[in-house]
Amino acid sequence: MDMPDYKLIGKRIKSCRLALNLPQEKLAEAGGIGIQHLSKIENGNTKLSLPCLIALANALQTTVDHLLMDSIAVSKPEVVLDADSVFSDCTQAEIYVLTQTVNTLKRSLRSKGLSDKK
Repeated sequence: MDMPDYKLIGKRIKSCRLALNLPQEKLAEAGGIGIQHLSKIENGNTKLSLPCLIALANALQTTVDHLLMDSIAVSKPEVVLDADSVFSDCTQAEIYVLTQTVNTLKRSLRSKGLSDKK
């Protein structure tokens, strides 16, 4: 079993925090941890407990699986649900452009051998 990559988890937590313009102090408080501990988490210098991860995800208005996405296998149904939420408020024109872009990216990934699709 692969161990979680705490540096990537920390980077993702920090990225979400910055995207929300949330100071470290506020996120640490919401997570029930000290600011020093949050800093170590964001820098990947310490592990975090499941309750802490859940509290941080809630404070960041995201999901635990999003924060762990490099450490867990993502199932196709979850990805389809994510895609559905992306498209849910799009116009027909936006949907067309997005699907054309995704198809182009897929072809490029496969042509460069970057896909695990056989």
